[in-house]
Amino acid sequence: MNLYDIESEYYDLFYFSYKKDINIYREFLCPKVLELFTGTGRILYYLNPEYGVGIDINENMLKRARENINEKGIKFVKADARYFDLKEQFCLIIIGLNSLMMFPREERIKILSSAAKHLTKEGRIVVDLLNPYMMVEGIVHHGDTVEYEGVYYSRFFVPRWKEDHWEILYFYDIVRDEVVRRKHASLDLYPVYVEHLEDEAKTAGLVIERMYGDYDLSEYEDESNRIIAIMRRADD
Repeated sequence: MNLYDIESEYYDLFYFSYKKDINIYREFLCPKVLELFTGTGRILYYLNPEYGVGIDINENMLKRARENINEKGIKFVKADARYFDLKEQFCLIIIGLNSLMMFPREERIKILSSAAKHLTKEGRIVVDLLNPYMMVEGIVHHGDTVEYEGVYYSRFFVPRWKEDHWEILYFYDIVRDEVVRRKHASLDLYPVYVEHLEDEAKTAGLVIERMYGDYDLSEYEDESNRIIAIMRRADD
């Protein structure tokens, strides 16, 4: 089953209230914001820019996003982040919560190149990635368990290494009246190290001007949990 068809059904239960990453985007908030891989619109919902566009390729996720945000200043568009052309530019572009890791190197460059074409001269791109050193094969990671209207929902995942990427096995358990129903999907994630990201940004016409290691804006170190890169156009 497609992971994001499942995610569109349950993501908001688990994570729509998640706001730890919002602080980093507020540091660069400006009137026109574009979010790639917008999902159900969580980031744009909390940022509430004057004008925002969220793009995603999954129509079920976009449907949820439109239901979550019914504001004139924010719209959602079905588009492939590798090839999109909105014919406008933005002063902040967001590629959040590991989204870039879903693609191998050449595809990541296409995404960054498309984003660069939509960036104003003074604008910034914020890319948020899990530091690859944090991933451990075979360990069960419990995402969260929530209760809603008497039904319990649990989400957890297990990473498995496949030659050059992680295959993440996702499991969703729905418990109603002591009966457990399970849904399963998988997602490929490619490790992106700092040296990869610097080279790919350069190839896409971008420069990384600073990096953080967490959402508190701590300086990036090798053992940091996250790689948060702030990019600008190379021709600035």
